[in-house]
Amino acid sequence: MAGCFFYLFLAALKNQFDCMKKLYIAFIIMLSCAWGFSQDVHFSQYYASPLSLNPALTADINGMFRATFNYRSQWFTIPTLNASAPYQTYQASFDMPVLRERLGNDAFGFGGMFYADKAGDGALSTITGLASVAYHKAVDRYGRARLSLGMQAGIVSQQINFTNLIFEKELDSYGFNTSLPNGENTYGYHTVVYPDVNVGALWTHAASDKVRYYLGFAMDHLSRPRVSFLGDEANQLNYRYNVHGGAEFFLNHDNTLSLNPTFLIMLQGNAQEYNGGLGLNYELNDNYSIFGGGMYRVNDAVIVTGGVEAYNVRVGLSYDINYSSLETSSHAQGAVEISLIYIYKKEKQGRVQYDRYCPTF
Repeated sequence: MAGCFFYLFLAALKNQFDCMKKLYIAFIIMLSCAWGFSQDVHFSQYYASPLSLNPALTADINGMFRATFNYRSQWFTIPTLNASAPYQTYQASFDMPVLRERLGNDAFGFGGMFYADKAGDGALSTITGLASVAYHKAVDRYGRARLSLGMQAGIVSQQINFTNLIFEKELDSYGFNTSLPNGENTYGYHTVVYPDVNVGALWTHAASDKVRYYLGFAMDHLSRPRVSFLGDEANQLNYRYNVHGGAEFFLNHDNTLSLNPTFLIMLQGNAQEYNGGLGLNYELNDNYSIFGGGMYRVNDAVIVTGGVEAYNVRVGLSYDINYSSLETSSHAQGAVEISLIYIYKKEKQGRVQYDRYCPTF
């Protein structure tokens, strides 16, 4: 994740001013991450950001349209040069199905997604805008099983502010002294802009009135864009592979209580991430439901989640309890996330009738 090594570097600087060699190595690693060899932006509540997870999820809803918003604040206990958290991400999306009357059990949809990310003291920022389309093909006569294919395309802008970076030569016996010359030939803002293309596939199946499941695969950065702040044309962004899935098991006779296991595997270059979780959803009545659960990110964090849905508005809150090698600096406090999903004219999914299954995670 871009910026992680940067904050590891800052934490090491704070406690080990005499370990110059280790600090310098950490800073070099940070620069390598920032220049394209790291893992992309992502969320602990990945299921609440469907268009950033898989373009095949575009317009896979029971309703007229869907709007989402996600906010993530990470590593807020690690010291920075300003008062804000060192890693913040904002995401918003909108999608809707069209031509429902003509397509029968099939569905076609389009949408758009925007996200902005800041890593460090304004040192590295990313702004992304993507348009998304998907087609959902029923493979049986009732639409209980569907195969979905989706695609995204758009523009990414990344900017690095070298004046907000701290170099080895700016460290004196009292700590950081940014008034000292850094000994580098890079100053001010550097910006790169490049096109991006993502594709994905999704299988959903309402196997019975008690069991539903889905399985998806997405491949990001299909065009392998060249990304470098130093003019290195050979530096290409790695593909990112997302494999994800989940299920919904209804536990009582009226299908108001359900158990929801979910998983996500992300691979990009040398970066790997494995997530697994279990949630419980209880429908209080036709207008209100509550949900909660926990997830585990291998070798990184335990994630506690909870939320409520009222009149088609679903609000979720999660907290990452970090236990990785950064725990000494993070004090086990990894990230806070807030998610918001609104579906206009949301339809109640059929139970006995096996109406089309759209994952609600």
